[in-house]
Amino acid sequence: MATNYLKGEPLELRWRSAWCEHQARTIPSLFQSQAETLGDGALYLVKRDGVYQPISWQAVKRDVEQLAAALIHRGVQPGDRVAILAENRYEWVVADMAILHCGAASVTLHFPLTPQQVEEQLRDSEACAIFVSNAAQAQKVEQVRAHLPALQHSFSFEPIDGWTPLGELLREGEHALRDKPTLVREVAETVRWDSLAALIYTSGTTGDSKGVMLSHGNLLSNMYACMQVFPPPGRDYVMFNFLPLSHIYAHTCDYLVAIGTGVTMAFAESFDTLAQNLQEVRPHAINGVPRFYEKVRERVMSVIQSKPFLRLLGSYARKRGMQRAFGGRLIWAISGGAALDPQVAEFYWENGVQLFQGYGLTETSPVLTCGAPNRHKLGTAGAPFPGVEIKIADDGEILARGPNIMQGYWRKPEATAQAIDPEGWFHTGDVGEIVDGQYLRITDRKKDIFVLAGGKNVAPVALENALVRNPYIEQAVIYGDKKKFVSALIVPDFVQLEAWAEREGITYESREQLIENPQVRAFMTEQVAQAMRPFANYEQVKQFILLPQAFTFEAGDVTITLKMRRARIIERYREQLDALYETERV
Repeated sequence: MATNYLKGEPLELRWRSAWCEHQARTIPSLFQSQAETLGDGALYLVKRDGVYQPISWQAVKRDVEQLAAALIHRGVQPGDRVAILAENRYEWVVADMAILHCGAASVTLHFPLTPQQVEEQLRDSEACAIFVSNAAQAQKVEQVRAHLPALQHSFSFEPIDGWTPLGELLREGEHALRDKPTLVREVAETVRWDSLAALIYTSGTTGDSKGVMLSHGNLLSNMYACMQVFPPPGRDYVMFNFLPLSHIYAHTCDYLVAIGTGVTMAFAESFDTLAQNLQEVRPHAINGVPRFYEKVRERVMSVIQSKPFLRLLGSYARKRGMQRAFGGRLIWAISGGAALDPQVAEFYWENGVQLFQGYGLTETSPVLTCGAPNRHKLGTAGAPFPGVEIKIADDGEILARGPNIMQGYWRKPEATAQAIDPEGWFHTGDVGEIVDGQYLRITDRKKDIFVLAGGKNVAPVALENALVRNPYIEQAVIYGDKKKFVSALIVPDFVQLEAWAEREGITYESREQLIENPQVRAFMTEQVAQAMRPFANYEQVKQFILLPQAFTFEAGDVTITLKMRRARIIERYREQLDALYETERV
């Protein structure tokens, strides 16, 4: 095998287990097969009336078929696009599965989108219908409805004036199925492996919005690969979902994997209740983003440091604390969506939690590589998934090929041709290297690497990771292309910084006033210097700007998986950043 090439194991499309055997080639056929086999078993756990309650496969199947029948009755046809604009909830998965049973494709809109972003994606996709969760999401659509001539139907999970509620649709579908029991099955049977299943808009870190076309085959091939790499131990296995289902990571690795494996998926109530919900659900597996795992580690260590007797227990206290944080039954955890700090991964492994790093993109459905119990190496993104090929181009870019690679960008043939070459290799835009002949290590984003005025190349991700590893730094963005030295935008971790300021007797009336305090500035300079010690002198941050507010998705600063949109952020702060270079430094 060439040193710049990796190939995953053969992809096994037939999944065998103690309770099912199928070779489904569409998502509806997979769902129907599993529902028939698993019947009264719990597919979902949903918090209702303060208690997690199970929803059986048969109950989900009934709701899906009734809703699909109502959509067909209202004119939704194979090939149409139907949008969902909602937070994670049971109705989200029912709507998505019903849309697929109609032969249509789901346009999964991220729930924090602005009205303008909603308009752009609905207009571009020409969605004929939309589901929203509540009045706040409906208002976004109402603001731009005049610009959406293709949008004919408006449905809501909660009662909203002027919108058709889900309950009415279910009743309508029930009547339609009484008249023709085979209605949904006949339509679903028209779906094929290469039929469009999902249209997911991604702007990544560049801000250039593109609709990624994912077929049933794209999604199923990646789901089957997940099942080969992480086979569940049994029917009582519980997955915990808190990542947005509108994003490809949770869409495949939570939602579809739960359907494919037959395990139970529990929904978190909200981001604010994660800690409580983990104790209630006690999951066996969880998918998360790096910042989530960093926060759990920080919370556990904060508790230990606050109690002298726990500090005396050392590693035992850390191991107990980590298991308790996840409910006590966790078998493995997976990190994706952004780069995982190797030191964070090492901390988890040292303290009894198997934390595996995965790598992929929306365009790859999403997983390309992932660590696993039998193929794990800290500091890497693991080995290729079954069916996936990985190649490193001459310039270091990671190329990928396999059945999970998207069909293309919606109505953007030129962008598609730029992304997928004639040999079928998808150009990821990431830079990486192969380690020990079998693992992939991501080193940076190709477009993010910049060159200092002195000719030295700087990879910003490693510097940003080192900065946010510091307990007093929440977010960081590196700057310095064609400049004499490296600088940064830094958002402090204000919980930690304000606690430090209180201990030091520093008074302030606002966060703006806090970060302008000379004593605070000196303290943060020390923190930055400590974080930069492992790097060469030319790589180290020499100047920085402290910001009073975090970068957010709502402001367009980060992606839904919390990756920084560096170009957009830098453009907004370019004048302040350039002012740092007015004084000569070396």
